[in-house]
Amino acid sequence: MELILNFLYKKKIKLSEINRIFVNLGPGKFTSLRISLSIAKAISIANDAVLVGYKSKDLINKNYKNLVKLNNKKSLNNSLIKPIYSS
Repeated sequence: MELILNFLYKKKIKLSEINRIFVNLGPGKFTSLRISLSIAKAISIANDAVLVGYKSKDLINKNYKNLVKLNNKKSLNNSLIKPIYSS
């Protein structure tokens, strides 16, 4: 959590200003996805923020703007978060 708070501090973003959180649902390693999802869910509950899940394939060439476009089109999952684990 300290890493996240340092990142927000450097970007001059207050935790209370977050109203939407994008979390990668995989595929990925079990522990990594569980930790990421747990932290995202905790922040979302604390701030009453919307938690939006996306799959790795939605992140084209590490371009996060694609996620915003997909979210605006209501193409991302924000009702039920189900990670996809890989071995």
